[in-house]
Amino acid sequence: LCCKSCHYIKKGDSMLSIIILNYNGWKDTIECLESLRRQTYTDFHVIVEDNGSSDNSVAHISEWAEQEGIGNNWLKVLPFKENYGFAKGNNRAIEATKDIPTDYYLCLNNDTEMEAECLQRLIYYMDTHPEISAVTPGIRLYDQPELMWNAGGKLVFGGRRYYCPMQPVECLKGEKIIDITFITGCALMVRKELINNTQLFTERFFFGEEDFDFSLRMKKAGKKMVCLTDAILYHKVSASQKNVVSYNKLFIYLLNRTIDLRLHYSYITWIVWLMMYIPMISIRFMHGLSIRARINFIKLLLQEGFKQEGVSKELFEYYSHYNFKHVK
Repeated sequence: LCCKSCHYIKKGDSMLSIIILNYNGWKDTIECLESLRRQTYTDFHVIVEDNGSSDNSVAHISEWAEQEGIGNNWLKVLPFKENYGFAKGNNRAIEATKDIPTDYYLCLNNDTEMEAECLQRLIYYMDTHPEISAVTPGIRLYDQPELMWNAGGKLVFGGRRYYCPMQPVECLKGEKIIDITFITGCALMVRKELINNTQLFTERFFFGEEDFDFSLRMKKAGKKMVCLTDAILYHKVSASQKNVVSYNKLFIYLLNRTIDLRLHYSYITWIVWLMMYIPMISIRFMHGLSIRARINFIKLLLQEGFKQEGVSKELFEYYSHYNFKHVK
């Protein structure tokens, strides 16, 4: 953790575009929007991109906006006909708003809420620290606000480690600003200059891995990122992942990471990572599978990891329903 002097809150004049993805979660999205309306910083507009929801989300969000007297200058709802996933959904929302004047983009999970001064702290820090390319708030658990979810993290060999994960807020030891090399997609603010041809995230992966890939690219490019721990956000952790079966979730996570590292690391470094990581995963997380099922799990992982260039929506859906316990 890197200790620096405290920063001051000050009204700025920078424009912020906030991107929120919604998929069958209109209640969380409306609560997130209500949180944004309470912000002391007001120079921003919000784009809610609906990823083909089947729960009438667009109608519910639009009705709420009408009842609250919210106009199109503050909130735009983009109803997409299908679920594009996190990375492509964010990129499409950015593309749809590329002609709107803005200085920063904030990609924000719909299952989050901010304290009133959160945006003002983030904006002022970015305005006064041009050397910083991306920033994230200190993220706490919504149901247990005395606990951190994380304060950013650092990249390690083949992975990342959060700062203060699931620990009491006191673990920060008064640190206001933390230099980080890993930033979560839950709440990610970037300068507009980072957007390359309307793309912020890689679209190789339908769900997951986009923030890890982003962090790898930021580190490779020598871009600096920080976490402002006194810009406070609360996250309803796992609300978007609660229906994913555990072994299916594990497989998709590992497949994402295996492919991503193959594309970023040298071949020898990647093979070393595989030799170290796969046995550890088998021992720690596959105890509910038979030996035969574990072998099949690893065989599939290696087959797909060597040949795929990403995890498409079709591949994601296939392995989301694959029965890893049943081996023919």
